[in-house]
Amino acid sequence: MPPQGPRELRVVVFVGPSLPPSARPDANGLIWYPPASRGDLDKLDLDPDVRVVLVDGYLIRQHPPSPTEVFELVARGHEVWGCSSLGALRAAELRNHGMNGFGWVYDRVVDRTITYDDELVATLDPRTNEGTGLFLANVRFGLDQLVAANQVTQPQARSIIDGLRAVHFELRTSALCRDLAMSAGLTEPAIDHLLRSDVKRQDALALVRHLTTSVVAQ
Repeated sequence: MPPQGPRELRVVVFVGPSLPPSARPDANGLIWYPPASRGDLDKLDLDPDVRVVLVDGYLIRQHPPSPTEVFELVARGHEVWGCSSLGALRAAELRNHGMNGFGWVYDRVVDRTITYDDELVATLDPRTNEGTGLFLANVRFGLDQLVAANQVTQPQARSIIDGLRAVHFELRTSALCRDLAMSAGLTEPAIDHLLRSDVKRQDALALVRHLTTSVVAQ
């Protein structure tokens, strides 16, 4: 029997604003689906060896896939991963039932630093589905980095988080975050770092790269 070549890369990814098209890696066998809504996972008709990654799903104006729907996908034999947004929430809920979680957002949901779904949503551009508002999870990540670097104190970080939590997610803008950061006494370089932080994208990109590398290597 001739030696077999590398297995074909087969990963389905449900994603939206966490990893916009311009940031997605170009790899054969990666299949990009839009954010998941209720019933989308039930409709999948794939071989069990196809990995499924749940990054983004509808959390506000449509019903997202339920934990039961995700679990049934696992029960059908798929390796299912979650990160960044809805995927991190479902992975935390099903971490003892066969779903794999990945990344900073997932870890913060598990340790209950993030306890509100609205930390993972923001206003979107209806034409591109990219975020135009501020994701509170990204701000939280940026503040963690600044605190670790001794550029921000814990009380300063808490005041910014509390200020953003006090308003509806649609009102969480870069301008508001900048105002809160300035009032808390952050320096301009610290504010710029904070507004550039995007752990949702970082987690999604790292997971996709991890899975594509591991499949090719098998």
